[in-house]
Amino acid sequence: MPEIRPSSAEPAPERTHLCADAQTLAALELGPLLERVASLAISPLGAERARALRPCSDLAVVGRRQRRLSQLRQLMQEQGRPTLDGMDDMRPLLDRLGPVGAFLVPEELEVMADFLSAAARAYSFLAPSEGRMDELFRLANQITALPELAKELRRVIGPGHSVSSQASPELARVRRESNRARERLRGELMGLVHDESLAPAFSDQVVTQRGGRFVVPVKADAKGRVTGIIHDTSGSGATCFVEPLSAVEGNNQLALLSRREREEEIKVLVEVAQRLAEQSQALRENIAALAKLDCLLAQARLAERLQCAEPVLTSAGEVDLIKARHPLLAWRAAGQKGQCVPINLRISPEQRLLVISGANAGGKTATLKTLGLITLMVMCGLPAPLERGSRVAVFDTVAAEIGDEQDLEGDLSTFTAHAGRLAQMVSQAGPSALFLIDEIGGGTDPSEGSALATAVLDWLGSKGAMVLATTHFHRLKAYATLHEGAENVSVSFDRATGQATYQLHYGAPGFSDALAVAARLGFPSRILQAAETELDQAERQTVALLREAEDARQQARQERSAAAADRLAAKGEREKARQLKRQAAQERAGALAEGKRRVREVAKRFEGELSRLLGQTAERQKEPGRVREGAVRQELYEARRQALAQVEATAAEPQAEAAPEAGAGAAGLKEGDAVELVKLGQTGTLLEAPSPGRDTVPVSVGVAGVRVMVPLAELNPLPAGAHTQPKGKAAGRGKGISVQAGSGEGLDLNLIGKRVDEALPLVDKALDQALLAGRGELRVVHGMGTGRLRAAIREYLAEHPAVASFRAGERGEGGAGVTVAQVRQ
Repeated sequence: MPEIRPSSAEPAPERTHLCADAQTLAALELGPLLERVASLAISPLGAERARALRPCSDLAVVGRRQRRLSQLRQLMQEQGRPTLDGMDDMRPLLDRLGPVGAFLVPEELEVMADFLSAAARAYSFLAPSEGRMDELFRLANQITALPELAKELRRVIGPGHSVSSQASPELARVRRESNRARERLRGELMGLVHDESLAPAFSDQVVTQRGGRFVVPVKADAKGRVTGIIHDTSGSGATCFVEPLSAVEGNNQLALLSRREREEEIKVLVEVAQRLAEQSQALRENIAALAKLDCLLAQARLAERLQCAEPVLTSAGEVDLIKARHPLLAWRAAGQKGQCVPINLRISPEQRLLVISGANAGGKTATLKTLGLITLMVMCGLPAPLERGSRVAVFDTVAAEIGDEQDLEGDLSTFTAHAGRLAQMVSQAGPSALFLIDEIGGGTDPSEGSALATAVLDWLGSKGAMVLATTHFHRLKAYATLHEGAENVSVSFDRATGQATYQLHYGAPGFSDALAVAARLGFPSRILQAAETELDQAERQTVALLREAEDARQQARQERSAAAADRLAAKGEREKARQLKRQAAQERAGALAEGKRRVREVAKRFEGELSRLLGQTAERQKEPGRVREGAVRQELYEARRQALAQVEATAAEPQAEAAPEAGAGAAGLKEGDAVELVKLGQTGTLLEAPSPGRDTVPVSVGVAGVRVMVPLAELNPLPAGAHTQPKGKAAGRGKGISVQAGSGEGLDLNLIGKRVDEALPLVDKALDQALLAGRGELRVVHGMGTGRLRAAIREYLAEHPAVASFRAGERGEGGAGVTVAQVRQ
């Protein structure tokens, strides 16, 4: 069935009817789950909103809720978790701003300023969602950042939650005047207490305050010596605090200034409160938006704690939970207080009725609760502990009948309550309804109970509802086997260990194993044997068939596991073979590199030999008539060019095919035999027959007759009369380099864009051509670049026997981007 993806259009009004009643919410434990979400919120506002979450039956709304959470998690990965410190409930403070003249004290203004800062940080966090995260940006648009108002509040708040002197010029003036009057009065009184003639009358030489007025401490028995007003006495009565008559005017002035200061403070606070009241609507919207964001952040924390994934939402036709874990058990397991076994649960449009059977404590009820709570979570917009790719349906109605609903006060027995709940489900049945029924038809006579259960399942199925029902009745198991649209599901039970595995198996009913459970609980064997004899023959046969089917299913499962293990082993062998192939290729590459190294050694020895021959030729040229200069030079440099072409072709040419096996028949070689040098790909002439105890022999290679010591294992004999010219000779002639005749006596070689290992062989060949052409100069164009190519070329020219000297190009020749080599003649 194709999945239904929610639209990204503007939110539509959510459906007002309740898709799950209080009994269902309680049975599936949505309330305790929401309490855990609330505990992850930062503020009471976010926690309040988390507790108020309720499932929605509108697929588009649920899709937006899930998308909003997914976008938030993505934004948190990009920007980190936002800080919402200071996000308190401002609604009581805003409610007090209505009456004229109302104001907030500085401490309350500081709380309001912290809230405005939290709103600004929230907006900054959400702002990058514009243009790519529609749901988050919609939330960002609900926040009004008020930085100027927050700045004004903090300007008003002074140290110790006072009103700052910066709040108004008048307040600052009054406080300055008050400070001057206070210091003046204090100075006068200090002069009084330090008067030597009055010193015996004072109990201490200090100035203090009583009732906001400055006083001096006078001994009780000397109070007549200081004329003034007594404001207070000490606890012992030995000291009187007297306001001298000379200080009355000053104290009165301070009292007036203090009153003026208080009036100005209230004026400032009222003005600030009026500005807050003007932004009351924006502030209330900020409160709601930040509460929503805090709740979303709590949901994101839940997703991290439970390792949740966003499911694919479908209409009420398909459910596929992959490694689903009961959310409350997953929460407990995340706190390392237990374990939570995941299950795989699928319900297809074709088989919308699952009858779950099996052993007690095998996980039947847990399966119902897992599906029910995960469905409610997703419909609330919460993440769910699932694997990616899971599919969760959105229903118009979710109803659960789980547990003992006996009502003693209402005089309802267990069966009466159960039957009443089934009657409600029958009345609510429809194609977009999910019903979870534990022990359907239980609590009464098994025959009548199973009959009622089959009739209810028939009715619900005819209405297209999706139903999961647990049972121990064999009649219901047979019903699921025979009726189209229904399927048996069993919870597995390991009879060897007596433990449930909490896994679901489709297509076959389970058996209760009540006697096995009783045995594990310690019932005497005589009681168990008596119970066994009480089973009628049909019951025994049914149990035997169920056990046989279960054994066959376990055997099939083991065989599938073994086959899977074989597939994994085969995959491992294939990977091992690939690794061996890579290793062989690496070893082959190493062997080729060794061969190239040896070729370069041969080339180096050849350079020495050629230098020696050039020296001899120069000496012979001094003797007239003994040798023709041009012929000797042509012969030498032609031989050199051919040999170097062989060497370079051998070093550069990849070995596409495995080399022939070396060393075959090497023991029968004798002096003068033609041989093949396998690793070098060259031919030569054996200079000496192999000697006993030696594994190398001298071989003459190339037209110049370069002497090379070669291991016997690397030689293959050639037929008599075979040519011993280098294999690459013809190719070497055809692989010349592109040089151009320059002005004057030189040649130009352009190497711009070449690597060092590409350029040096070309320089060598260009020198050959310069020698053969009789040119005195070779201009090598290498460019500026990083200087690495230029340095390598000049180092190579400095050691080359055919180069007499070299220099950097002059201005008209290309400057530092050219090196000019003088060729020996």
